[in-house]
Amino acid sequence: MNTGVPATLHDGRSSRPKAVRLWFAGDGTLSVEAGDGTQARVFHRSQVRVESRLGDAPRFVRLPADERCEVTDNDALDAALKTWSAPGFSAWLHRVEQSWRLVFASVVVLLVLGWAAFVYGVPWGAKHAAFMVPGAMLNTLGDETLAAFDKTIFEPSALEPERLRELREKVSEFLSAAGERDDYRIEFRASKRMGANAFALPSGVIVVTDDLVKLAEHDDEILGVVAHECGHVRHRHILRSVLQNSALVIVATLVTGDVSSTAALGGAIPGLLLQSKFSREFETESDDYAIDLMKRAGLSTKPLAAMLERLEASHRPKSPDAGKDEDDGGVLDYIGSHPPTRERVQAIREADGDTR
Repeated sequence: MNTGVPATLHDGRSSRPKAVRLWFAGDGTLSVEAGDGTQARVFHRSQVRVESRLGDAPRFVRLPADERCEVTDNDALDAALKTWSAPGFSAWLHRVEQSWRLVFASVVVLLVLGWAAFVYGVPWGAKHAAFMVPGAMLNTLGDETLAAFDKTIFEPSALEPERLRELREKVSEFLSAAGERDDYRIEFRASKRMGANAFALPSGVIVVTDDLVKLAEHDDEILGVVAHECGHVRHRHILRSVLQNSALVIVATLVTGDVSSTAALGGAIPGLLLQSKFSREFETESDDYAIDLMKRAGLSTKPLAAMLERLEASHRPKSPDAGKDEDDGGVLDYIGSHPPTRERVQAIREADGDTR
């Protein structure tokens, strides 16, 4: 026999709760019957909100004018709701809560979604956020980074002015022959800490150390390294790498379109260049870009492959274990961010028809 659902009414006007019974009719109405025998009040389903069930915790049936009925018999309420409204989120949530299999499956799904967001979502967001940053801000980030290096690990180049002029002219002619934009700036620096290295800043400044120039057996090898750095600039790899470690900035940039928060990440660029490695994807993109530039300029890609091998050899530790991890990204890599693996060198040689 249906006796209604016992509840306690809190009307918001009196501090004293009242015992009532709730009658859920099949026509979508709810009758609230007071225990003192007064006339029942009737509400339509659209005026009522039933809270979701969470275990055996009491829940409220909310009425207009901030009135609410507290129900402790959840099973009776669920039974009444079956004929009153279609099962919704509340019923589903309760079923999940009562089944360890569904709870376990839900945890697995959340872990997979979190992993996918980290592995795929963050890089995707970083890429799009990086390309939203205007050129003026990139110039500021580049200038600040170079100034920081000049105060710490760089010294003015010791190469002869005539040699520097010759190299700048060759780089300019190479980029022009390849049809590349002319918004790069080549800088030469001496650095005992870096040795033979080169890197690109977000603004398009490409820094080449004196030791790298001395290590090269032919100027085309230097041009190949410059071409590779152009790839890092065009794909905004440095900014993307910094952003990938700052998911909150990515979200803010993509949602609001405001890139001002990106400027705060400029201080992370020097550390990135000195300590971390670009991903294999970034290196492949830059290699491909360099190959395309060199081919457009009518140059062979072999000098770039030879230079990468020589750079790796120059940074290899002089120890019995040297070379053990050569296939896993290089040892003491070229500026800590350019692991010249055998696979990369092979791909660059093959682009020139060399299958060695």
